Amino acid sequence: MSLPTGRKNTRNAVVFCVDAKYLPYALFLAQQLHQKEPLREYDICMVSDEPLRIPDAFADLNLKVPLPLESADYDGLKVTHLARSTYLRMWVPHILGLDYDRIIYLDSDIFADAAGLSRLFGLDMQGKAIAAVRDVQQWYRPRRNVKEFELAGRPLRPYFNGGFLMTDTARYREDLVLERALAIGEAHPEWILHHDQSLLNLALDGDWLELSPVWNWQWPWKYPLFTDWAGPRLLHFIGDKKPWNDPQGYCPRRFQMAYAAFFEQNFASPPVVAAQTVSVLHSKSRMLWLALRFLGLRGRLLRYLERFPDPYQPG
Repeated sequence: MSLPTGRKNTRNAVVFCVDAKYLPYALFLAQQLHQKEPLREYDICMVSDEPLRIPDAFADLNLKVPLPLESADYDGLKVTHLARSTYLRMWVPHILGLDYDRIIYLDSDIFADAAGLSRLFGLDMQGKAIAAVRDVQQWYRPRRNVKEFELAGRPLRPYFNGGFLMTDTARYREDLVLERALAIGEAHPEWILHHDQSLLNLALDGDWLELSPVWNWQWPWKYPLFTDWAGPRLLHFIGDKKPWNDPQGYCPRRFQMAYAAFFEQNFASPPVVAAQTVSVLHSKSRMLWLALRFLGLRGRLLRYLERFPDPYQPG
């Protein structure tokens, strides 16, 4: 795999795993990262299970696009409410592991509010294959066990969200993480609730490095009043309420406007961004509910955030 013209040799990469449908959203985030960190010390790669055509408008990003994955194991995995392409991130350390020592995988429904990934690549991963952020369901309830571990008959474990994964590619391959995940998926498809997120958590069984939530601030519409004060670097729109598909205005309008402008400027047939006809501001009951939620959870979320005084150090 040849290095992009004009960039110094790097052993780090940020990777997106997408199909053609989600490519525009990945390109939005890739451009954000490039603009916020023009001297970035990592490549940006697009991994897919189908051929991807990158529009000429993004030539300055110097994107790398390896050949599409072909794998009977991949094709045989259980598909739930998510696209099959989400499983691709389990293969990334094998597809790109000879070219990169560290890889940060990002979901395409992430919005970059700040830069800093180049520095994060230097983190001491303490011999772990994966560094990640705890899933939002354990943010204010750290003693809550998740459904996958309950189904597997396992006691409480920390459980990460798969939207941000930093991988030591050599350790990942040495520890046979992919192979262990596939074995679990074949033996117990009923444990697969969130595709690769379920399988990787089950395969690692809590043996991963926990990072600050600022690297994967999971935006559930229930907690927006915490967001700006927490200082997230990457905002992850989990669930079905995305900035481009949010006519009821659960997401702040600034996100909807940013996606709409980007698509209009860069695509001849841009993806549709739903206009927000209302917002939280129009509903007293929604505002009251959010305020009460904020007051009720403030102490527990503060304790969680205080575990990470430095975003470049694990908790």
